[in-house]
Amino acid sequence: MIELLHIAQGIIERGLIFGIVVGGVYVASYLIHFDNLATEGAFGLGGACTALLISWGVNPWISLGAAMVAGALSGIVTGLLHTKLAMNNLMSGIVVTTGLFSIMLKIAGSNMLLHNKSTIFNFIPSLKSVSTPVILSLLCLCLFLAINYLLKSEIGYLLQAVGDNKQMLTNIGKNSDNYIIFGLLISNTCAALSGALFVQYVGYFSIWASVGILIIGLSGMILTQLFSITFGPLLLFGSIIYQAIIALTFEFQLDQEWNKLITALLIIILISAKQLSEKKGKRDSHVTT
Repeated sequence: MIELLHIAQGIIERGLIFGIVVGGVYVASYLIHFDNLATEGAFGLGGACTALLISWGVNPWISLGAAMVAGALSGIVTGLLHTKLAMNNLMSGIVVTTGLFSIMLKIAGSNMLLHNKSTIFNFIPSLKSVSTPVILSLLCLCLFLAINYLLKSEIGYLLQAVGDNKQMLTNIGKNSDNYIIFGLLISNTCAALSGALFVQYVGYFSIWASVGILIIGLSGMILTQLFSITFGPLLLFGSIIYQAIIALTFEFQLDQEWNKLITALLIIILISAKQLSEKKGKRDSHVTT
């Protein structure tokens, strides 16, 4: 029973951490319709920054802020490559992630241990098992409330209009490029924060930890959209479900080399289920009319 509780707690904690990535992917993919491949680079950059700063003895909370700033800058660069140099969505993200790979190597090497340095989770060692889910829950709640508040403001509605009708922004004298850049700033900031939290959570940085992060974000978003298409805490729920599915592969003692294939198949199944649901909804609407 105790072992199951530990497994459940780990699923929730990792779900909350990666749920922040899901939120960032939602902003890029669903709101501004931008396939942001820079997500993985931003996640790794955030982790590298916080690992380096904590190894220098910097306050772990300050390191989170620095990671978010670094992520925001990567989002701005991605947006500028797309809007000013006319690179398509995929290419601009690939270029940024490729460049960030070298930057991460320069900052933290291929891996870096925190060596029992203070993190936001272990400032009271005896309460770590209790404080970790509480801290993550509060951080996610504050972040999602802030983004949700932004999306309900004038800027938020214009941001959403970028994905729906860019011409409308032009008609009212707004520059759609600025809102694309702003959306990517939010997306990459979320990814970098998630990467920084993950490094503090596991106690080390690995340059390979960011591989597959975009898939995790997409899976969590698709799982969420089976229940709701609006931005909110359900995005965290989708991420937690995904982590639970991965945890089941451990419980069934499946070879972990199959995890990526399982994830790919899961996405195919989820997209198929979503498309079937949408088709059914359209048929039902035609019948009622």
